[in-house]
Amino acid sequence: MIIIDDFITANASSYTHEYSNFPYSLITQHNFKDADDSVASLINEINGYKERGLFELASKTIKENEDVLAQYSLGGAETINTIEEEIRNGQIMTIQKSQLIYSDDDEPEIMAKEDIWIGA
Repeated sequence: MIIIDDFITANASSYTHEYSNFPYSLITQHNFKDADDSVASLINEINGYKERGLFELASKTIKENEDVLAQYSLGGAETINTIEEEIRNGQIMTIQKSQLIYSDDDEPEIMAKEDIWIGA
């Protein structure tokens, strides 16, 4: 069972949930593998399509072989967006959870309620 700090869930409206369910579930662990002989010819075929500008055919080939390629990262937007969103949500939580002191002439771009700015 996962027990989440009340502070984190109380501020859950700050997080985005298009790809991740943070903080209500753990960050997705993808366990990607490097390409090996079992998928090399398929990946070369996809890359060949991309090099020739046949992106729709490359995308179709990836979708048709999702089960085979699932463990290999081919730079799919959904995977990258999921990772990016989970990192962003972690950053938001960290900013909200800790008090920061800024000592800069320019006002910080992002500040939490309890942060302190010592500036000019």
